[in-house]
Amino acid sequence: MHDTLRLSDPEARELAAGEYVLGTLTRRQQAEFEALLAVSPDLQQSVAAWRERLQSFNARLTPVEPPAALWPQIAARAGLERRWWRRLGLWQGISALSTLAALALAALLIAAPAPPMMDGDYVFVANAEGGRPGWLVSASDSGEMRIQTLAPGPMPAGMACELWMMDNGKPVSLGMLPSSGQKSMRLPEPMRAQLRSADLAVSLEPRSGAPAGKPSGTMLDHGKLVPMRSEPFSL
Repeated sequence: MHDTLRLSDPEARELAAGEYVLGTLTRRQQAEFEALLAVSPDLQQSVAAWRERLQSFNARLTPVEPPAALWPQIAARAGLERRWWRRLGLWQGISALSTLAALALAALLIAAPAPPMMDGDYVFVANAEGGRPGWLVSASDSGEMRIQTLAPGPMPAGMACELWMMDNGKPVSLGMLPSSGQKSMRLPEPMRAQLRSADLAVSLEPRSGAPAGKPSGTMLDHGKLVPMRSEPFSL
């Protein structure tokens, strides 16, 4: 089973918010986190609280000037203009932030391991009733799709949510969304080329699936998969 950011776990979600503010998530993890952040007021509050907390910590730090030879080496390896690293004010600020990041990250890692990343090329947060973030959908160009349950809340008796993808204007069922845990799906091969632009939708249907294979219940959400950004280079 692929590793994921455990965003359905409150403690892991809080830890991910701290690492997001520190800037220590990978690009893929950041894309996954931001997809949920955009629709979750609770997560937005967590991020704001982390920023305020770390900024007050940062204000008490004494800037530490790095060795003179360090920044030219970084600039050379990153292929950047040589003169920019000579600006003392810039590096004093970065030194303080680097010290903050190192200290805060150490505290986080002592408390819990860093959440692993979610595999895939695209991500979509599917909402349940009331606009609650219910599921995190990841998809890859190979057609593999994985669903991670967040907090969809209780469903009406005998009902569940079904995930759809529009294929040239026609809704095609991708399967029922889980009430808990994770679930894997596989996109039909003819539809894989449409991942970058296709619309996804979530409807409330009988637990056995929509009658006649067409949406029949309330449409709870719709949207597109968001591409995950590529991994950053390493020095």
